[in-house]
Amino acid sequence: MVISLFLLTLGLYAQGDPRSLRLMGTALEGPVDSVRQQLVASGFKEWGQSDDGEDLYFRGNFYGIRAKLILSQSTETHLVTSAYVTIGPYSTEAMLTKNLKYFLYKLQKEHGEFSQRDDSYYFLDDFGSVKLSIADNGNGSRDIRVFYFPNSAFYKDAVCMGFHGPVQEVVTENAVAEEQFMHFMQNGQLENPDLTHRQYNRFGYLVSAQMTEQTGHSMVQYEYDDDFRLKRRILTNVEANITYVNEYGFNEQGDIVTQHQKVYDKDKECILTITMRNNYLTRDQQGNWTSNSLSLSYWEKGQQSQQTTVLQKRTLTYWD
Repeated sequence: MVISLFLLTLGLYAQGDPRSLRLMGTALEGPVDSVRQQLVASGFKEWGQSDDGEDLYFRGNFYGIRAKLILSQSTETHLVTSAYVTIGPYSTEAMLTKNLKYFLYKLQKEHGEFSQRDDSYYFLDDFGSVKLSIADNGNGSRDIRVFYFPNSAFYKDAVCMGFHGPVQEVVTENAVAEEQFMHFMQNGQLENPDLTHRQYNRFGYLVSAQMTEQTGHSMVQYEYDDDFRLKRRILTNVEANITYVNEYGFNEQGDIVTQHQKVYDKDKECILTITMRNNYLTRDQQGNWTSNSLSLSYWEKGQQSQQTTVLQKRTLTYWD
């Protein structure tokens, strides 16, 4: 039976997703209502919104200094699209320079090194960009403005299957424990008509789903470690009285290194075990493997265990 990987986050709502652009610890992704709640919890106060409802207005402290914040959303999906912080106005060069250095220091600690072009400073990472600039108000004063632009896919289906970058399609030769052909939408969701009733948390991780199978429907649950890496996947088929448990091991790059599958019957007795270990041979420019030597150990109740090695190759295409 081919099993696709999906995601469930248990007890991790209070943490920030490490795979997202953050504003002082608040993940700038997902439904705007959830991000609003996180901002309010961190000390920002909401005071209004634009006439079209696209922008929400806040006041609060930006790294300890009074600021205004505009949070923008898509009016179609109600997902956060950007954030815009304004600090000022400053009427003296000395105070402007002092706070400019202070914010660059704070942003550098959170987002890494920056590049400078003209009067703007740019921070880039895998999940978005931050731009700090100086704006002349035309009355002798200036503002410091910080723009946040998240650009990573909201749904983490591809990420938690070990993929890097904006994956669109994957074709695998000798696919084991995954589909031979997979297609991801630009928002990160895996297209699979057999997986229905999906429920995602505010960070874009699937928390529950139902899978259509030949023997009815299965309910799927997923467990994660503290770094949001898939730890365990449990698929229960009530009609067949069968439970499948997959456990995963990852390396520091987020690749799946090991996978252990166990199948239990109605009496909760293990009737099948498959252990897989990946040895990635080649990768593309995005860091995804293109060839892999898969070591596989197979045991079925009443049979002798068997071992084999499968050479896998795959081709990946990406969204622009």
